[in-house]
Amino acid sequence: MKNHYILPKNPYNSLSEFYEEKGEALAYARKMSAQDIIVELKASLLRGRGGAGFPTGLKWYTLFQDQSPKKYVVVNAAEGEPGTFKDRQIIRKNPYSMIEGALIAAHVLKCNEVYIAIKKSFVTELAILQRAIKEFKKKGHLNKVSIHLVAGPDDYLFGEEKALLNVIEGIGPFPREAHYPPYEKGLFSTSASANPALVNNVETYSRVPEIILRGAESFRAIGTENTPGPLICTLSGDIKRPGVYEVPAGIRFQDLINEYGEGPVGNSPIKAVLPGVSTGVLVRENFDVHLDHASMESVGSGLDSCSFMIFDETRSAPRIAQEVAKFLYRESCNQCTACKTGLGISSISLDALFTENPDDKLIERAILGAKSAPQSNRCYLPVQGSILIPNLIRNFEYEFRDLLLNVGNHKPVLLPFIVDYLEDRNEFIFKNAAMDKDRPYEQDWAPEDKNFMDRGTF
Repeated sequence: MKNHYILPKNPYNSLSEFYEEKGEALAYARKMSAQDIIVELKASLLRGRGGAGFPTGLKWYTLFQDQSPKKYVVVNAAEGEPGTFKDRQIIRKNPYSMIEGALIAAHVLKCNEVYIAIKKSFVTELAILQRAIKEFKKKGHLNKVSIHLVAGPDDYLFGEEKALLNVIEGIGPFPREAHYPPYEKGLFSTSASANPALVNNVETYSRVPEIILRGAESFRAIGTENTPGPLICTLSGDIKRPGVYEVPAGIRFQDLINEYGEGPVGNSPIKAVLPGVSTGVLVRENFDVHLDHASMESVGSGLDSCSFMIFDETRSAPRIAQEVAKFLYRESCNQCTACKTGLGISSISLDALFTENPDDKLIERAILGAKSAPQSNRCYLPVQGSILIPNLIRNFEYEFRDLLLNVGNHKPVLLPFIVDYLEDRNEFIFKNAAMDKDRPYEQDWAPEDKNFMDRGTF
C-alpha cells in the first residue's frame, strides 16, 4: 500500500489490521508537542478536502493560538454534494485514519470532546463508525477524550459548517450569520466563552496521521506544489466505469476520465462536467487541465469536492442548469430573503424555458436571479448559484437560444445524488436530489419535530 493513500483495496477489518498496515500515528503524535505537529502540517501544505482548499495547518494553528479554555474538534461527515461519495467511501473502507486524525487534533488543541456529525440516513457508515470508535476505546485511546456521534438530517445545508454546529446543538440545519465562523463562535458558546471549534471534513482529517508519521516532505512528494498529496475523486454519469478513485493531485482530468473511468459510456463525446455545484463547468476545450486548485481556477472552475458529474453530447445543457437551479433553490434554508428569492426567480425562469412558448427574456431573468442571490448571505449556497448557473448559460448559450426556437433534444436529466455505491459492480444508486423537498422547509423542520437528530457518546 502506498504511503499517504488512505483507501485500501479491501476494507480494514479491525483497528489492529489498520495499525499493521499503516502504523500507529496517534501514539506517535501524542508524544509530540502541539507546536511540532502544527509545524509538520504547515510544511505538508495539506489543503482542506471539503471544497474551499484552505491550508489545514493554518486552520489548526488559528485554533491552537486561541486562548479560550474550552475548544472542540468536529468532523464534518454530512456529505451532501450531488455526485460525491468520497467521504462515505473512506468511512466504509478506512474509518481509522479519520478517527486518528480527529484525536490528533484533540491532542493539539488540548480538548477532550470530539463530535462526528453525519446524516442519519447513512446507516452503513454509522454502524462502521460505532464499531471503530468502540475499538479505539477498547485500546485505551479514549481515556481522556469523549467522541460524540451525532446523526442529523438529510438537508444539503447540514454539511455547511455553521449549520453543522447548529445541528449538533439541536437547533437544526440553519447557517449562522457569516461573521460567526466556527473558530470564533464554536459549540455551546456563551457570552463568557466562545468555545471555538475546529471543523474539517472526513478526508482532511484522514490525511493527517500519515503526514505526522511519515513527514511533510513525503506528502509533498505526491501531487503538485499548489496541491500536494492524493485526491479522492467521484466519477459519475456518462462514463464506462463510474466509481470512487484515489489519485495523485495534478493528474490531467483527461487521464482521470480515460485511465480510471475508461472513457465515455457510448459513442457520444463528453460535453460538460460539473465538479460539484459550487464552481464553473468544465467544457471540452479544458479537459487537459491538471487537477489542482491553481490549474482548475485558471480555466474558471475549481476542485470543489472532486465530485465529477459527467454529461455527454446527448444531454441538454439547459436541463442541467434547470436541475442545478432547482436543487439550490429547494435546499436554501429561507433565512436570507435574497437567496431564496433570487434562486427562485432563476429556477422558475429556467422551468419556463420548457413551456410551449418560452419568452426570450427568460434566459436573462435566470442569470439576473442567480446573480442577485448573494446579498448578506449566511452561507455560500447563493454564491454557488451565482457562479454555476450563469456559467452554464454562457458556455452553452447556443443551446439556450435553440431552445427558444424549439430546436434540439432537451430530455430531462438527473443531477446525480448518490445514496449508495456498489463498488464490486462500479455502480452508484441515485435518487432525485429534490424528491424529499416537496414540502416547505419550515414544515420539514418544525420545532416540535424531536426526531431529526440522534446522539451517541463513546
